[in-house]
Amino acid sequence: MRPIYLISKTPYEGVIHIPILKTRFFAPDIDFSHYEGIIVTSKQILKALEPYSEEWKALPIIAVSEPTADAFRTQGCVIAAVANGYGEGIEAIIREESLQKRWLYLRPEHVASSWAEEGRKNGVKIDEAVMYKTVCNDEASHFEIEENGVLIFASPSSINCFLQNYSILTTHSIVVIGKTTQKALPLGLSSSLSATPSIASAVELARKIAL
Repeated sequence: MRPIYLISKTPYEGVIHIPILKTRFFAPDIDFSHYEGIIVTSKQILKALEPYSEEWKALPIIAVSEPTADAFRTQGCVIAAVANGYGEGIEAIIREESLQKRWLYLRPEHVASSWAEEGRKNGVKIDEAVMYKTVCNDEASHFEIEENGVLIFASPSSINCFLQNYSILTTHSIVVIGKTTQKALPLGLSSSLSATPSIASAVELARKIAL
């Protein structure tokens, strides 16, 4: 089997992890009593919420995907809805009459979609709080990547940071976790899109390619 490299923040069993990213957390002042629900697009938000009192756990949550929803379920949270893995899917959910509440979107500093802004234009009540920043991990510049490797990219930032230290060869096969990540690849590079926007799905596809 060809070697498989997961280029992401967190590892996954059975593949080679290249921790190309690291996270810097912020602690903005938030009064959760002003909101009727929380929107999350990453499991990293759980780490970002550790300094806060647990009052936020009483609020219903909209999660971007099932893996993110599962992470919050383990903390006893009530999941109001789960999107299709993309931010754009969240706006459609919160515009439903049953979910017309004041929402707080807990987000990273840089986002690849303007769905929250578009939602406000359409009358959705949503505030935003920047909880963390993803930066390149300079300590992940020493890995040896074989020429026939299968590369899994988990986000646009993972691509950008990878290219600061490595090259993508024509002999590499590329798997991306979603359409937004796919669009971040340099022009001319072909890639395979995982069936669902999750690491598990991307790894499953990469293993098929590697065989």
